[in-house]
Amino acid sequence: MSRLERRGLNDADPERILADLSTRQHVQPHRLLGDVLSDVQRDLGFCPEAAQAAVQWLRLDGGQAVGRLRRSELIQLSRSIHRFWRQTMAVDAASSHPV
Repeated sequence: MSRLERRGLNDADPERILADLSTRQHVQPHRLLGDVLSDVQRDLGFCPEAAQAAVQWLRLDGGQAVGRLRRSELIQLSRSIHRFWRQTMAVDAASSHPV
C-alpha cells in the first residue's frame, strides 16, 4: 500500500466525506453530482471506483445537481463510499500478500 493510499484511507472517513459533500452542496448546488464526487475524491484521496460503486448501488444519478440530494442520501453516499473504499483496500492488501 502506497503512502498516498494510506493517507486517503485515513482522510476519507465517512464523516469527512459527508462534511465535504455537504459543504459543496451548499456552496455550489447546481454542480453535477459526478463532478462534485470527482473533486471530493481528488481532495480526500479515496478510490474513484468506490464512488462509482456507491452511486450505482444507491441508484443515484451522477448527472443530477448535487443540491437536489437529501441529507439522508448524502449520509448514505458517504458511508457507502467509505465501505467500498475499505473493501477495495482489503482486496488489494490480500492480493499483494500471497499466502
